[in-house]
Amino acid sequence: MSESIAGLAYTPPPARVLDSAVVVLVRGQEGAAREVFWVRRGEKLTFFGGFYAFPGGKVDKADRSTPIENCPPGEEALRVCAIRETFEEAGVLLAPGAERIAPERLESMRRELLGGASFAALLSAEGLVLDARALVPAGRWFTPPISPVRFDARMYLATMPAGQAARVIPGELSDGGWIAPADALARWEAGTALLHPPNHHALATLAGFAPEDAVARLRHPPYVGPDHVVDRIEFQRGIHLLPMRTPTLPPAEHTNCWVVGTGELALIDPGSPWAEEQDAFERRVRAMIDEGRTPTCVLVTHHHGDHVGAAVEMGRRLGVPVWGSAETARRVPGVEGRLADGDVVELAGPRPMRLRAVLTEGHADGHLCFLEEETRAVFAGDMVAGGSTIVLDPPEGDLGRYLASLRRLIDLPAGVLYPAHGFPIPDGRARLEGYLAHRQARLDEIRNALAAGASVLADIVERVYSDTPTFLHPVAERSALASLIELEKRGQARRTDGGWTAL
Repeated sequence: MSESIAGLAYTPPPARVLDSAVVVLVRGQEGAAREVFWVRRGEKLTFFGGFYAFPGGKVDKADRSTPIENCPPGEEALRVCAIRETFEEAGVLLAPGAERIAPERLESMRRELLGGASFAALLSAEGLVLDARALVPAGRWFTPPISPVRFDARMYLATMPAGQAARVIPGELSDGGWIAPADALARWEAGTALLHPPNHHALATLAGFAPEDAVARLRHPPYVGPDHVVDRIEFQRGIHLLPMRTPTLPPAEHTNCWVVGTGELALIDPGSPWAEEQDAFERRVRAMIDEGRTPTCVLVTHHHGDHVGAAVEMGRRLGVPVWGSAETARRVPGVEGRLADGDVVELAGPRPMRLRAVLTEGHADGHLCFLEEETRAVFAGDMVAGGSTIVLDPPEGDLGRYLASLRRLIDLPAGVLYPAHGFPIPDGRARLEGYLAHRQARLDEIRNALAAGASVLADIVERVYSDTPTFLHPVAERSALASLIELEKRGQARRTDGGWTAL
């Protein structure tokens, strides 16, 4: 994203909260023999693609009319949804009498359901009626307000039925299987399996407690308020998200502040200029201090206001220095320009972490990313964004330098990307390569528009950015101008008195 751009006025509507249900399937009751069935969401899904999760999804209209017995009033649709989603995503039918159905018929029913058949009709044809007692309530979680899609998610525990097999059908899910909770947590710690807080909490609890002893803990998770919204998100060990509301470009309303470390902490891009946001952020950091962690520095990726709005103030309140590049320090009083390309910030702790500064200009002069050397996680600032592309605003926004910076991140190589806007991107290399391809395609489209007679910037945007909402056209004009300047440098376009023309 970037700072404000003239002509842009838009207030995003609040995200609608959708009812949903999730099932933690468990098999084996004794210690290391206990396993859970998890799935990996497809990389192309817009909501947490590439993350590991448990079978689940949003309540469908038909769930409200599917019969279910022994259900607490008001939970009928939620429990039907939980059972239906488990059948769709894992192929496991949590229904009394399902044990008498041949595996081939179960598989056929599953494919019919995925193809749009009525779940109620499929059950009725086999003489089955759902029983809510197959599910044990295991907590409730609301997606935080920073998300463009929000869920009121009910979690349930269920025992894997005898005689059935769990299997993922590739599609919306890319993978899945049985895993011991401790092994899943090891992958989370290494950054090879990103988890939402509810799923991490379930795995951490089941790693130490038998299911019947885990229920009370699952229903009362840490860092969750009475509104069921989590206050702190740790996507992999030592990488916490503490978002701040900022005056950033819509439709975004927040900037991600990444608090990194398992003992000593670095605070990356605390961006809000507003006192109430700064106070809330400080409370969260001081809660981490009370747990034995120690802030050592504030790091800023670049000078834009939605990244540095609280940086100096947080440094003052916490008594730590604020570091950035020399260019950032030149533009932001109070920032020490001590970080050059290749410099390393070391963070001691139970799991030491090293953050290497990587100069990545093109969006902003002096822009730094920070590479966590062990897991290859990259705190990407405004080089990428979850769910969108990045604005390049000339003269500082320079497409040629930006493309070179993308290639540099690919060559690191980058692992998970932690952007300043949007959620983490598990397959960083694929996203970076996609950005390169997208920018080249835009260049081609703009050159074709010039060849077809478009010359004025607004006309070029009208043709090339037809897939972009009109309220974002002032932003698109800035990126289109960056592309035109790049075409000019390549000798493929030139400025005229009336605008631009192809060469």
